[in-house]
Amino acid sequence: MKKQRILAALLTILLLPVLLLTAPKAAATEDLGQILRIGIKFGSGVMPGANLLNRSGSGYQFGYYNNSHSFVQLGYTAEKAVSTVKTQNVRYDGRNYTDSGSGVMVGCYHIGVGGSYGSFEEAKAVANQYNSGFVAYIRGAYQVRVGNYASNADANAALANIPNGNIVGTSAYGVSVVATGSNTILFQYDSGDETGFGIRPDSNGDPYAITWFADYSYYGGFRYTRIGGGDLTVVNMVPLELYVRGIVPYEMSNTWPLEALKAQAVCARTYAVRNTGLSKHRSSGFDLCTTTCCQAYRGTGLANAHSDSAVIETAGEFVMYENSYAETYYFSSSGGATEDVRNVWNPNGNLPYLLGVYDHYETSYADKIPGYRYTVTYTKSDLQEIVRKQGGNCGEVANFYIAEFTPTGNVKTVTIVDVSGKRFSYSRDNVRILFPGIRSLRYTVSGGGTYFVNQGEALGSVDGAYVIGGTGNIGQISGSRPYVITGSGTQQLAPVTAGNTFTVTGTGYGHNVGMSQYGARVMAEEGLSYRDIIAFYYTGVRVGS
Repeated sequence: MKKQRILAALLTILLLPVLLLTAPKAAATEDLGQILRIGIKFGSGVMPGANLLNRSGSGYQFGYYNNSHSFVQLGYTAEKAVSTVKTQNVRYDGRNYTDSGSGVMVGCYHIGVGGSYGSFEEAKAVANQYNSGFVAYIRGAYQVRVGNYASNADANAALANIPNGNIVGTSAYGVSVVATGSNTILFQYDSGDETGFGIRPDSNGDPYAITWFADYSYYGGFRYTRIGGGDLTVVNMVPLELYVRGIVPYEMSNTWPLEALKAQAVCARTYAVRNTGLSKHRSSGFDLCTTTCCQAYRGTGLANAHSDSAVIETAGEFVMYENSYAETYYFSSSGGATEDVRNVWNPNGNLPYLLGVYDHYETSYADKIPGYRYTVTYTKSDLQEIVRKQGGNCGEVANFYIAEFTPTGNVKTVTIVDVSGKRFSYSRDNVRILFPGIRSLRYTVSGGGTYFVNQGEALGSVDGAYVIGGTGNIGQISGSRPYVITGSGTQQLAPVTAGNTFTVTGTGYGHNVGMSQYGARVMAEEGLSYRDIIAFYYTGVRVGS
């Protein structure tokens, strides 16, 4: 939900495949909360092959996650570096399995041996009788398969050495698990589009086992699906409490005061549970992503004993409004005041606990907040292009100004006017996200050098313009700063500097709804508790289970 941080490097270790000969022991159970589905690679980021490397524990369990997100084990291995690949021809490029390249290839044709088998162990005993034999779980039944070949012709040539064998493959939803860097298949899975393939680190199912994937280390298991028969969508299947450990040190520094980190933990936990199962990522088969679209999640890399303590000491606690989970938005810094959610995202209603508050805690710390103050300058051409990107037929820009503030002093509406008098207004979060460089809702606009009269006619100067006075007489203005009557009474016009630019001067960083993270830090440093922090930023809520 805010800035990202970068961590670590992926370790690549190649080991010879070693299979366990006995089934692993069941892990001791511990309540770490519900299993969440966190999308790591999806959409344009899907992969032909995905590498895993154990950081702790040994081996992996193979299987699938059922509709309750419980893991159903089908097989296992002691191998610590494995890759799951789609069941099409893929090649290893020295780091990953891809659709092209000159490295070792994992072929998609195999030779089937015998019929069905009653267990992984029974099938494995038969597979061990063949060079490059492996166990496959195909639509609910164990099978034994041998080798992998690039074409039907290659597989047919190998049949001469395997009496009573037959050429087999998978559907467009199948996956194979290989020892990383090789074409040695350890397991194969295909249940069509009904369930994805699941893998858990550690042959004993230790929930605290840590696995490297794509430069980050994670708790929990992984699920791979081939949506529409495409490349692999990768989902981290992780218990809620371990997921929160991977949120806190990426949304706040792991060195911040414990009470601030506790507030972050409770907010992150609440946000996750409230948003699980919503439609945002349902089509991709997971609950939350790892980006600021949801919450910044990068696994265990930045976690330490301090940040973990914040999660452990608040385990099972949520922000509640009446009998429901609150929508616990948060952001970096407010610039002086947070904002009602209806003035940012929800114009047709309001959440009674997401109300704007003046944030004197944060402003007292302003000089120590990185990037708290910012300035951005737009030319008239820049503003014209912004309007046109939104579909507006904007001519040469004459003025850019704030048309409406909220009661807490944040920007609610900005207006761009062209020389013909056409107005283009943008409200709520668009006053931030449509304008590159604007980082918050709290800012002012200056510059431009244009006055507007009558129905929007633009004047570069009022010197020499004619006006109607209070007695009805028409006279010519002399000078650049006449007095005018406004809704607030009589006042002198501000001096205008002619120019081609407008300057935005602002404070804060983020959408201004909910908890300011820097404000939480200051409150914690002043001795306030995480419950105090949450009560300040979310009106009328309680912290409970």
